[in-house]
Amino acid sequence: MDFYNQIAENTHLLNKSDNEILSYCIRNNKRISEMKVQQVADELYTSPASVIRFCKKLGFSGFSEFKAALKVELSQNGKEEKKAYHSTDFLRDVHKTIQLIQEETIDWLLEKIHNSRRVEFYAAGSSRTVAAEFVKRLQVIGKPAFWYDDSSLMNISAKQMTGEDLVIVISVSGETSLVIAAANMAKSRGATIVSVTNLGSNTLSDMADENIYVNSTYFVKSNIEIRSRLQLCLVCEYIFFRYLERYGSCDGANLPAERMETAKAMLDKSREMT
Repeated sequence: MDFYNQIAENTHLLNKSDNEILSYCIRNNKRISEMKVQQVADELYTSPASVIRFCKKLGFSGFSEFKAALKVELSQNGKEEKKAYHSTDFLRDVHKTIQLIQEETIDWLLEKIHNSRRVEFYAAGSSRTVAAEFVKRLQVIGKPAFWYDDSSLMNISAKQMTGEDLVIVISVSGETSLVIAAANMAKSRGATIVSVTNLGSNTLSDMADENIYVNSTYFVKSNIEIRSRLQLCLVCEYIFFRYLERYGSCDGANLPAERMETAKAMLDKSREMT
C-alpha cells in the first residue's frame, strides 16, 4: 500500500506523541533512513517501544518496515533541501493531498456543518483567500458562515461561540499565533474545532477536535518561502460539493448537478493517477 494511503487510513489512531514522531520522521526522512530505533527515541526523548508502537499503529510490522517505506516515498520530496524544489513536486503534493482525504472525517464534517448554528473560519495570510471562497459558497446556499483574518475580529467571534457552533481553522503551518489564540478561545466556549493543516504534528492539529491534512512542499526564492495553497482549495472544494450532494442548499434551490459530477470525476481520476 502507498505510504500516504497507509498514513491516511490510520491517522485517527495516533495521539499527540505519535504525531510528533510522524512529523519528525517526515522532516528528517534522509536521516531516518540511516538511524536505528534507539537513536530516534533519543532524539524525541521517548522510548524505542513508543516508536515501535507508533509504527504498528500505522500498519507497519515495526520500525524497519516504516523506515523503508518512508525512504522510498519521501526521498524525492525535497523537504530538507529547500532549493532542490522541482515543478513536479507541486503535482506530487496535489496527489498526496488527495490520498490524505479520509472519507469518514469528511462525512463527520458534513454533518457538523449542516447541524451547526453557524460556521466560522479563521485564517491569515494566503490561507484567508481559501477561507473567503469557502464562506462565500456556503452563504450562497443559505448556510450562516463567516470568515476572519484580523486578530481582534477573531477574538470577538471566538468569545461568542457556543457548543452549537463550528470553527474551521485554516493554516498550512498550523503555527499561526493569532488563529491559534482565537481557536483556543472558541474551544473554551464549547465550539467544535476543525483544523486544515500540513501533515504532521503542529499546534493547531494537536488542539483541534478533528484534523484534515494536506501535503505542501515549499521552496525558497530570494529568501522568501513560497508555498502553494492549491491543496487547501482542492480539499475545501471537495468538502463543499460533497455538502451539496448530501444536503443541497438551505433555501431549497436546485443543485448544480453537472458541476458536482465534474468535480467528483476529477477527484476520482486524480486518485487513479496516484
